[in-house]
Order: sequence, then C-alpha cells, then structure tokens
Amino acid sequence: MVDTDEQRDLRQLISWLERIEPWQKLTGQDSRAWQADPRSSLAGDDAKTDPFQMSHSVWHALTVSVDHLGCLRSSLLGDLQGERREVRIHTHAQSSLLRGAIENAARAVWLLGPKDRPTRVSRRLALQAKETKDFFRMRALTQQPTVQTQQERLQRLTDLLITAGLSERQAKATVKTPPRYTEIVRGAGELTTLGADLAQLVWSGCSALAHGDAYGTLAMLDKEIMVRSQDVSLVRITGSISGLYWCTVAAVLLVQQGFELLQARSISYR
Repeated sequence: MVDTDEQRDLRQLISWLERIEPWQKLTGQDSRAWQADPRSSLAGDDAKTDPFQMSHSVWHALTVSVDHLGCLRSSLLGDLQGERREVRIHTHAQSSLLRGAIENAARAVWLLGPKDRPTRVSRRLALQAKETKDFFRMRALTQQPTVQTQQERLQRLTDLLITAGLSERQAKATVKTPPRYTEIVRGAGELTTLGADLAQLVWSGCSALAHGDAYGTLAMLDKEIMVRSQDVSLVRITGSISGLYWCTVAAVLLVQQGFELLQARSISYR
C-alpha cells in the first residue's frame, strides 16, 4: 500500500517529469535550436574547437539526457483506465535511467558553465580526448583498422588547445588526463541550487543502483528485515518513491540549467 507521504511524492514526481515535454519537442524535431548566433560566445567556442564544435557536444548531451528522462516517464506511467492510471516503480532500472540523465545534463552544464573561453575550450577538447581513447579501445576489440592513429588524433587536439591559448605543457596534460565524471557532476552541481555534494550524492546513489551494488541497494531503497540470524539478515527490497522523486528533481534541475546556459551562450553579444 502507498501511504500519504508516498502519494504526495508520487504526484510531485509525475509533475516534475511533465516539465520535460517542451524539451522533448525541442530536441525531437528539426528546430535548429542548437545553432548559435554567429556573434555569440558559443559561436566563438565552436570556432576554437572546430571540428569538435562545442554547440554540437552540448546539444547532444542535452538530447541524450532528455531521452533518458522520457524513457523514465514511459516506464513509470502505465495506461490510463478511466480515472485511474497504473504507476510502476522499479527497484533498480529507473535509477539507471536517472544516472544517464544526470551524467549527460551535468556534462552540458560543465562544458558551458565557465565564464572564460579557454576553460570551456579546454573542457570540450579534454572530453574529445577521452572519446578518442575509448574509440580506439573499441576498434582494438573489434580488430578494425583506422586511417589515423590514436596519437595523430590526440596531437590534433593538442594543437587546437595550444591555438586556443594553452601552453604546450597544459595542452598535453589536458589530453593525457581527461576529466572523470565525479569532477563533471560536482562542477555542474555547483552551478545549480543542488551544490556539488548533493549532485554527487544523487549521481553516486543512482550509479550504485545501476551497478547493483549492495550498499546502494540498502541505502537508496525501501527495505524490511524479514529474518535476522546472527550477522545475516534476509531483507525485502522495494522501490523508493521518495528516492526516485528527489533524484528526478536533481536531474531535471541539471537539464534546465543546461538549456538556460545554452540559450545564454547562443545569444549575440552585439
């Protein structure tokens, strides 16, 4: 049975997921909303990161985040039967969707957040270095050759960083050590009302559930001890409506900040 507090959280959860509908329409059609004004700061970022344009990367991240939230909404809400609608709460899978939403939204915010262009460009190309290394690891597993070597592609990124104003030492360090998602999520959280610690807490909790980690399962979900025997307990685990609600709030706030930053960076500064 769902108690009064859970009913409240469930209504609020559905209400927060309704906020994604304009973003679904925006990212699901040929709106050209990702294009920056030629005289905007984002267009300047694109010029410094070409052909790995900042605007393309940010738009992709926001699109993926919205897609995860849309899938969460579809998994949550069943068919409407009269005045009643079935609601499905999963123990782990929905947190996997929230993890994807948070990571991608955080990436967009982290990329656009810095006020100075060298930092934004450095972050964009650092992520490209990470993708380059991941790409070559995949090609090695499938034993597929490439026209360019990994070193050649990484050198191209190094050259772009130097052109953007970084020293050779800084450029090589940026390419050598790409950022981790802990850094990205915390950096994005600082630019929202969440703050770095709460953003990391929510993301880490969703990641733990996605991995099936025991500590995450026990910390994030509702539980009832059925049998206790010395140091071993048998526990009944059920999905947490409250936990799902608060993680959804965090994800939506990050997406909202991402779109707001995108709009601000895309406006002409004439």
